[in-house]
Amino acid sequence: MSSARPGFRWDAINESPDTVDDDFSACCVQSTSSACPIDAFYENTGEVLKLGLPQNLASSPTLGRLLTLGLVTGAEAYFRSIFLGMLRICPLARERAADQMIPLGALEYYGADKIGMGIFEGISFAGGLEVKKRSGTLLNFSWPATGSLGVALSNFDAVCHIRHASVHSQGMLSRGNARALRVPPTAAASQVVIDFPHLQKIALICTSLVRAYNSDLFKVTVDKWISEKILTGSWADDRKSFTELCALFVSRVDAVGPRAANYRYKALAPKIGKRISRPKA
Repeated sequence: MSSARPGFRWDAINESPDTVDDDFSACCVQSTSSACPIDAFYENTGEVLKLGLPQNLASSPTLGRLLTLGLVTGAEAYFRSIFLGMLRICPLARERAADQMIPLGALEYYGADKIGMGIFEGISFAGGLEVKKRSGTLLNFSWPATGSLGVALSNFDAVCHIRHASVHSQGMLSRGNARALRVPPTAAASQVVIDFPHLQKIALICTSLVRAYNSDLFKVTVDKWISEKILTGSWADDRKSFTELCALFVSRVDAVGPRAANYRYKALAPKIGKRISRPKA
C-alpha cells in the first residue's frame, strides 16, 4: 500500500464552510406601493423584464428560470391582493369567508385590516387548481374551461410547471412536468432553458390571465351587487362602495374607460334601473 502524502486527510473533499449569521432584517422594508392589484402586477412584470435582456439570457441558462419565477410570483401576488381586497369591500365575499379558519397569530401579525391574509398562509397560487378553488369558496366565482379565462388559466398552468422545475430541480423536468408541457418521452431528463422569446411569452401568458380574471371578476361582482341590491341606484348611497370597487379593479396603467367612479356609475345606471323596475314575482 502506498503511503499518503504528509498532511493529507481522507475526509478533505471540499472547502470548509464559512461562518455567517442569519440576520436578514435589513432586507425587509415596508411596502410603499399603493397601486391596485393589476397595476402592482404590471409594475412587477416590468421590473422583472428589465433584467431579461437577450444577451443576458443567452449567456446564462439560469437567468431565464429565475425570471420565470419572478413573473409567476407577480401573478400569485395579484391573486392574494384581489382576494384580500374583495374580502375587505364586498359583503358577499365576507359572508362566504365568515367560517374560514384563520391562525390566531395572524391577527397579531397582519392586524385587523389585513386579517384575511391569514386565510392564504401556506397556500400557493402557482397553478390553476388553487385559483379556481379559492375563487369558488370565497367569491362564488367560476368560469367555463373553454372561455378566455379558462384558456388563460390553462396556459398559466403550463408556465407553473416550468416554474416548478426551475425552483425544485434546477430546470430538470420531472415526468409530471414533461407530460403537462407535452414534452415527448424521448426527451427524458430535459432541462428548461428560457431564452428571450420564451420569457416574453411567459410574461404575456401571466398578463393575459391577470387581465382576464380582473375583467371577468369585476363584471360578475357588479352584476351580483345589482341583483343583491348592494347597489341601490342612488349615487349618494352607492358612492362609497362603488368607488372602492373601482379602486380595487380599475387599472390606471391601461387607462381604459373613465378613471372617475361616478362616470362609470352613470354608464351603469340603466342596468341598475332595470333591476329596480323589474316587477316583483
